[in-house]
Amino acid sequence: MSVEVHKEKIVTSVKSNKYEITWVLNDFSAWWDKVKGGQESLRFPSGVDDHVVKWFIIFHPKKSETHSGLYLQAANQTGNLEVYYELTMEDSKRNTIHKKDKKSELKTGDWHKGWGWDKFIGNGELLEAVKPEDQLYIVCKMTTYEGIINESLRENLPEPMPGSLSKDMGTLVEGPKFGDVTILIDGQRFLAYKGILSARSAVFAAMFKHPMQESTENCITINDVEPGVFKELLRYIYTDQLTCLETMAQKLYQVADKYDIQTLKSLCRCHILKKVSSETAADTLVLAEMHGDKEMKSRAL
Repeated sequence: MSVEVHKEKIVTSVKSNKYEITWVLNDFSAWWDKVKGGQESLRFPSGVDDHVVKWFIIFHPKKSETHSGLYLQAANQTGNLEVYYELTMEDSKRNTIHKKDKKSELKTGDWHKGWGWDKFIGNGELLEAVKPEDQLYIVCKMTTYEGIINESLRENLPEPMPGSLSKDMGTLVEGPKFGDVTILIDGQRFLAYKGILSARSAVFAAMFKHPMQESTENCITINDVEPGVFKELLRYIYTDQLTCLETMAQKLYQVADKYDIQTLKSLCRCHILKKVSSETAADTLVLAEMHGDKEMKSRAL
């Protein structure tokens, strides 16, 4: 007679929370001249229950004639809590101006007392470091340790294998099987699938729905898209993934607009805007004008 073995796992761990908050001060020199005393950031983390301990940064410019202070403080009552925190000042290019860190213990009843440094940075050093963009980043990285937790866990059942749909569909890009439409581009033939193309693109759907040459002959000739770009388009249509976004973003954006694939267009737009610089702004504006993309145009200006 077999007896089922009751398996259980006991896990001991330290309950901790990690936070990173960035406080951006624009027009810093004007702000510096106007404010007096300690200035507080918004409370963080935001959007959490009231029982969660919230925090805020206190920046005291001109704490003394020579130095400015920077502090971290709890915003609500808490029990004993061990905290590691790192406070950093950065310029507009996110280069470190000054950084300090400390490990402290917050005791019940002392939550209203801040931690930090009265002489975090020299006033002259700070004012010089924020030039010429006149912008200061204050970054707080912290970890709170709230105590030791013991948990009893039943042994889990084996996990199912991860899905392979995207990987399997990707094989159709490299070696299509049983396709029902041929696409000719610059002498290259792509065997594709009407149903998949139609499901992903309203333009392809309309093309195959109506009694056009493409629908009756099951053959499409495309003259305004490069073969490599179209292959990457097929990859996205089949798998929702890309491998050449870094080098093809603008061309993929154009073909996504041509075939009304809005998710791909949005993906390319975001990538293009992340890469906008003084060297690429003009090309980005031209692209936005050609495709009537107001969002791209406004962000590229």
